[in-house]
Amino acid sequence: MKAIWFITARQLRRGGWRSALALGAALLSTILLSGTLLGGQALFNLLIADPENLSPLAILVRGAAGIVTVFLLLATGVLIRSSFSASLAQRVRMLGQLASVGATRRQLRASVYLEAAALGLVAIPTGLIATLIGLGVAFSFLNSNEAFLERFGRLQLPLSPLLLGFCALIALFDLLLAAHGPARQAFRVEPMAALRRPADAGSPRRALRWHKGASAPRQLARRSLARAGARFRPLAAGIAACVAALLVCTGFVDAVNQAYAADVPTYRYRVMLWGTGGTRPDAILAEIGSWDEKPLVTEETEYWTDQGAIITYILEDEDFAAWYGAPLTPREGEIPCVEATAGSNLPAVETAPLYQNFTTVLVGSCDTPLPYGAGPAPYTVQSCSIRVTSRSAMEAVTGSENFTPQDRTFLIYADPESGAPLTSDILTLLDREGFYRYGISDCTPGSEWAQRRVAIPLLLGVFFGGFLVLVLAFCAAGVLGTVGGSLALRRRELALLRSAGATLAQLRRMLALEAVSYTAAGVLIGLPAGMLFLSLVGSFLWSGLFDILSPLPIVAATGGAALVCALALALSLNSLKRLSVTEALSIGE
Repeated sequence: MKAIWFITARQLRRGGWRSALALGAALLSTILLSGTLLGGQALFNLLIADPENLSPLAILVRGAAGIVTVFLLLATGVLIRSSFSASLAQRVRMLGQLASVGATRRQLRASVYLEAAALGLVAIPTGLIATLIGLGVAFSFLNSNEAFLERFGRLQLPLSPLLLGFCALIALFDLLLAAHGPARQAFRVEPMAALRRPADAGSPRRALRWHKGASAPRQLARRSLARAGARFRPLAAGIAACVAALLVCTGFVDAVNQAYAADVPTYRYRVMLWGTGGTRPDAILAEIGSWDEKPLVTEETEYWTDQGAIITYILEDEDFAAWYGAPLTPREGEIPCVEATAGSNLPAVETAPLYQNFTTVLVGSCDTPLPYGAGPAPYTVQSCSIRVTSRSAMEAVTGSENFTPQDRTFLIYADPESGAPLTSDILTLLDREGFYRYGISDCTPGSEWAQRRVAIPLLLGVFFGGFLVLVLAFCAAGVLGTVGGSLALRRRELALLRSAGATLAQLRRMLALEAVSYTAAGVLIGLPAGMLFLSLVGSFLWSGLFDILSPLPIVAATGGAALVCALALALSLNSLKRLSVTEALSIGE
């Protein structure tokens, strides 16, 4: 086993730039995974430190981020596996020589795992240190912003040994998972076959017929792709992982930005009061209703169904008549109500429960929005049916006091220029009455909510901008490493074509056609895979796939993959200038 250790170390040292690219892919994988975990934990720690910041949207985004992290684990594994597959193809003759002198198949497989472990030994600590430095710089930038600091406080690096150890384990697991496939291939290496066939021979298939009228570069590209499926599968898989990763990550960022933009209440100012055991704070509501601001006093009940929520608002009689245009006639045994179509997005049902013992029945509809933007909070109810009744119509059936043992919710809506004076008056009133079950939502300009709306885009921009840069850098390193390894295996093939009379221009066209082929295959595979994961992200954000999938993620994924493949092709074409036919034919591989 010691010999395998020494041979693996020697192979890594002699690998040159190929070993450097594999190390770079492992390093970027560690930075990407640990940065996602550590940055997400730091952000969530900041939010839970202030319960007012922990909106339903923040919890949903954390769940969606978990889906993205799992996807990144798979995508980085695929890209690193492609690098290991290229490395294994370069070492197939060496593995055959080891097997011929007594190395067992398990030892050959162990050499691939040892290579992954050796890369991880360097990449994981270095990647964690680089991640902490990068997050420290980003946090310093955010902490220097007065709006961010005033609203959220200081961002802290999560330096928990348990969390850092978990990041290291995840990165190591990703490396070993990526090495599993190449290790199984090494286990199946036949000594004589490895010694007999050069590494760039590809899978033995019957040569395709030469089509009349087709150019030589096109014929050569077609035959090369058909005969070397095993060689090009890692390329197509790597590009597919690159496309899917860019699609999912760009779509996630775009979806969060869209969800945040939609997380705006329809009202500017709202106070919630809770009445215990069916009680109603009549004195408080009557005094607030008499103020010069003329706030809207209403009561809200919710009934949840499999499709969503049926929300009923009880308005004072004069407010109902002003909104609907006519008073509501009481009914015997059932509470009449009107559907507010402007805020409803579920099919209206004829009857629905009100509290535990009463039933509402629809008697009409109105498309006028409720006053002061009254309605459900964003991301509290995305699918709902809103119905409205009047207080007298309700009390004609329920009575006026203690008709239900349930707690009741009362809402006061207003539209002030500044919420601070109104908040001061309400707090003075509630303190005087000894009423402590309340909540105030001030969304006016100059409020804390408005300050948060200024600070959060900066936070999202720093986190998500760095996140997308890391994803693109990792994808570029993975694809360049795989393309470079594949090209190194084809030096003898390209030298033979040159010696047979092929010009550099023909070889360039051949490589370009091959690049277009495996890029197209990667895009066709990566886009559906990315959309599948994006649909999971959309389910966490309470949006369908096509609600969050703007053209930006698809354009970014396709354009990013094309840019990376074009760069890889340019490097391949540039290497043809340095191809020594005599040297390539003499070394045999």
